[in-house]
Amino acid sequence: MTLFGKSLRDYLVFTRIGIVLILLMGLARFLVGLSGVPYDKATNLLSLTILTMLLSFLYGQKAAQIGFGGYRQLLPAVCMFSASMYGFIFAAILIQGLGGIPGYFHAPGSGMMAMDMGHVSGQHIAALPSIKTWLNVSNPFVHAFGQLLIAMPVSTLFFWGLASLGFLLSRYLGYLRNAFLLLAAMAVLRFLVGAAGVPYVVGTWFTSLTLLAIALSVYYGYRAPSKGFSRYHQMFVIGTLIAAGTTLLVIYGIAVTAGLGIPNYFHAPGEGFLPQGISVSRHILGHLQFSVLNMLLSSLLACVGLFLAKRRLPAPARQPA
Repeated sequence: MTLFGKSLRDYLVFTRIGIVLILLMGLARFLVGLSGVPYDKATNLLSLTILTMLLSFLYGQKAAQIGFGGYRQLLPAVCMFSASMYGFIFAAILIQGLGGIPGYFHAPGSGMMAMDMGHVSGQHIAALPSIKTWLNVSNPFVHAFGQLLIAMPVSTLFFWGLASLGFLLSRYLGYLRNAFLLLAAMAVLRFLVGAAGVPYVVGTWFTSLTLLAIALSVYYGYRAPSKGFSRYHQMFVIGTLIAAGTTLLVIYGIAVTAGLGIPNYFHAPGEGFLPQGISVSRHILGHLQFSVLNMLLSSLLACVGLFLAKRRLPAPARQPA
């Protein structure tokens, strides 16, 4: 059987590492939930959704890099990710729900899962017990099949969009690969230094993702001509990607460290510019609101780097902006 000119085996070979990672994350999430760690403490750290989103984006870039196919071929690829993710979720919900096993997959009242969905349609559904029962996601069968029949198709289309974006930006992502790795490494270092109890005023500066992003924007703008990026409008793509990566890492760091309840620099009310008593949701919203400004700043810094690089080039080698 072939889909868009490729066999199912071709898609399986292409996505096999991603599928293994999804299944390993699902197993880790299942075991941590089974251990009794509260839902809010580890659910963001062991998120199957976040992992699959990231894999979809990266595999879109990979498909363009190795010539696997085009946008059509990305759809069956992300379907395999989605099937792996929701297949595991389906099985885990039934195991936990029917077996009475504690965990994160079927945890009524936790996260986005409501204890009783009957209220969503008001008095009309309240007057119809049979319908209300079917809309009660505390029922493991309703919850499990809801994931397959509703969440899976919608998520698959979203994953396809992310993969298509990765495919579209493949050239830029390949150029910025080391930049993203440095940002991720700095986020891990910031997590570890904060958890170790190093005072905020000491550790926040040398583990600053913002300062690193500023330096990377200028540096990658400066190196851009040697990699075929010689136009100023291309610097806005480079700067936007660096700023977006930084913002997403910060938001993820806020959610994870706040959930774990450990000393950290990502969410430290009363420290630095962060007001005392600010909530996690308000803090994350603030970063999202300022993300456009950060993207613009990073883009301008990349333009400065390109300008400096062009001044160093011999006149015949310069290309028009």
